Amino acid sequence: MPVSKLKPVPSADSVIRLPADQYRHVGAPTEWWWHTGTLAARDRLFGFEINAANFTAVAFTQVMLTDVHKKIHYQKTALQLGDGWAEADPSKDWYVKLGAPDSGPDWITMNAPQSDPTGNMAVKASMKDTVTGALIAFDLRMSQQGPAFIVWGTGVAPTPPHPGGVKTNNYYYSLTRIHTSGEISIGNEVIQVEGTTWMDHEYGLFGTSGHPVKWFLQDLQLNNGVHISNSVTFPNAPPQLDTPVQSGATIQFPDGTTYFDGNCTLTPVGRTWPAPNSGGTFFLEFKLEIPSFEASFTVTSLMDDQAFTLPPLLGVGDNYEGIAKAVGTFCGAEVHGFAWNEQQP
Repeated sequence: MPVSKLKPVPSADSVIRLPADQYRHVGAPTEWWWHTGTLAARDRLFGFEINAANFTAVAFTQVMLTDVHKKIHYQKTALQLGDGWAEADPSKDWYVKLGAPDSGPDWITMNAPQSDPTGNMAVKASMKDTVTGALIAFDLRMSQQGPAFIVWGTGVAPTPPHPGGVKTNNYYYSLTRIHTSGEISIGNEVIQVEGTTWMDHEYGLFGTSGHPVKWFLQDLQLNNGVHISNSVTFPNAPPQLDTPVQSGATIQFPDGTTYFDGNCTLTPVGRTWPAPNSGGTFFLEFKLEIPSFEASFTVTSLMDDQAFTLPPLLGVGDNYEGIAKAVGTFCGAEVHGFAWNEQQP
């Protein structure tokens, strides 16, 4: 176990109950399942996102693929009809679906048997890239290996939660040790891929009407088996280059022992990328410091342009979702791993 004065969050403090919470939550103002991470095909590396989301007034799919070797980024955010979009009954087979193969190129389906809704997932997606018009498709099998990753240790913010359940609180857990295999298609090219990927399931009250949440988030999968999710939200303008801000990190060890450190420091450093629609700035490199574990990391995007351009109806212009790497130290030892760089400017 690590040398740290920080005490782990007792598992009894978690409000997440699986497999039931893998299902849709009736009455939640927002809910989404999104898969991200790194997939490899021999000497070729890909970053991807498959996100199905419903924000009460609007449902949408977000699908992206970053071909690191060829330096090409494909992406599409498509508005969808949300009726009957996800199963809410844990006694039935689990599914999430937005769009359909027979109704256009932009759709997502996620399916799993009721007996194993996190360990036997079939995730398929398709999108027509907004710039090139290329048709991108995914056909993946996913199986979580090990315990779920409970964000904040409790799975709910604020802690303690407000009365009102999903209408007044934000719930959040992840599956961060998913063995993923299958194929991706870029036009007529079919590529067999494999990797350890990450799924986030977030539901409840996320932001308020007319005031979209702005955030930075970094997910790290380190070679010592430790997984970290660090984030910070800000009500007004985002921080500037080389300006540190306080952030909070959830740290999970392979056996499921989980810590939360709310006194971390996140600093945008290095290169930037202009947000194409919002006029803001995307940061391609961050320095993350977690004092409780004597940890310091540099998280760097593996490709500059990994922005989603969003429909005007969503009211936020664009956001950044990208494959990255992490290099640094943890408890005095050198570590490295794949990472995810996410931000809404």
